[in-house]
Amino acid sequence: MKVQDVSKARSQLNTRATRANEGLGTFDADNIGIGRYIPGSSPWERHRNGDELLFITDGEVRIEILEDDGRSRVELLREGSLFVVPKGLWHQLTASTNVNILYISPSEDCADRTREHPLGRDA
Repeated sequence: MKVQDVSKARSQLNTRATRANEGLGTFDADNIGIGRYIPGSSPWERHRNGDELLFITDGEVRIEILEDDGRSRVELLREGSLFVVPKGLWHQLTASTNVNILYISPSEDCADRTREHPLGRDA
């Protein structure tokens, strides 16, 4: 057991001009960390082995989720927002300014990532 200083980790990330992640530990088989996102879009990703929890600590980010039927859902997550991405759904984050996100993600061995739209659509 270790106490994590999330404020300190967040402050350190705020000095970075690039995207970065700081691991904070584990929760059962999941990874806990805080990520620094810069303007632009992340790769598309999905976690086949569990849900992913996102908590916006600073800034705001748009998340697009592809539902099982192929429809797209877009949400704006602002500072203080908590969002759970359901297991197996493709999602992509797009930031217009810097944003920090505390996350709990399933282990990487069942994650898929791509820069191309998962359904072959133009971005």
